[in-house]
Amino acid sequence: MRTEPGQFLYDLAELHHVGIVVEDIEAAAEWVERLYGVTVAVFDETTYACRIEGVEHSTVQRIGLSVSGPPHIELLRAVPGSTVWTPKPGVHHLGFVVDDLAAASKELERRGAPLWMGGLRDGRAPAGTCYHRDPLGQTIELLDRATRDGLERRLHARST
Repeated sequence: MRTEPGQFLYDLAELHHVGIVVEDIEAAAEWVERLYGVTVAVFDETTYACRIEGVEHSTVQRIGLSVSGPPHIELLRAVPGSTVWTPKPGVHHLGFVVDDLAAASKELERRGAPLWMGGLRDGRAPAGTCYHRDPLGQTIELLDRATRDGLERRLHARST
């Protein structure tokens, strides 16, 4: 992690995925394959424990990840009533892999991109992943290597 002024906080080569929230994940996976020639493996539902703007939530989520990558295309099924998983035109977030999630998250906050949402593990956040919103309205996801490895294992188990 580079923290000197004028330098990137994370390596741009560590872009793991581009996240897009969609209403119909199966239809979106078909469109991605038809339009871009990229196969998306759609995973089974999982429960994601997180803290959104300081409030604990447990959300049932379903995602898909392109078989080729990184970087991957990540499709996230919309969650009705959610402030996070709501479809909007374009990219929902960019997900970068970092070595030290807590340190990178604190540094993003220090630089003016407050923590919006963080994964919970044993009641602690951020754990595994966290999302920050920058002053330009963009959302940056930071994910630790263990979370990235877990996604890759799910992807390879699904696509074999």
